[in-house]
Amino acid sequence: MADQREPEAPRLESDRPQRSPTGAVNFGSKGAFIALFSQIGITLLVANLGGALLGRWVDGALNSNPIFLIVGFIGGFAVGAVGAAQLIKRALKQFELSDTADREARLAQRRAESERKE
Repeated sequence: MADQREPEAPRLESDRPQRSPTGAVNFGSKGAFIALFSQIGITLLVANLGGALLGRWVDGALNSNPIFLIVGFIGGFAVGAVGAAQLIKRALKQFELSDTADREARLAQRRAESERKE
């Protein structure tokens, strides 16, 4: 009789050790900073442009002066500023987590070195 075992399921884990939690950004690289600043710029641009276009559309529909264009631009700036602040807040939180992990790793290394000396 032939061996009728089921084939093993493929491994889903990587052989490489995982250095950072899933979804964490390595802020030690220049690319991460470029991505962060690009996100901030795009957030401000889209919010301002969206507010201005919405205000212009309302001005055209009501046949009014460009008052809604100005209000839309200011509102878009406020929305963009809040969005940029949230992006910066998340980035700073990642900086703190990274710094804390590095500090703990250095402390553990120093403790291990001091134990070896004793």
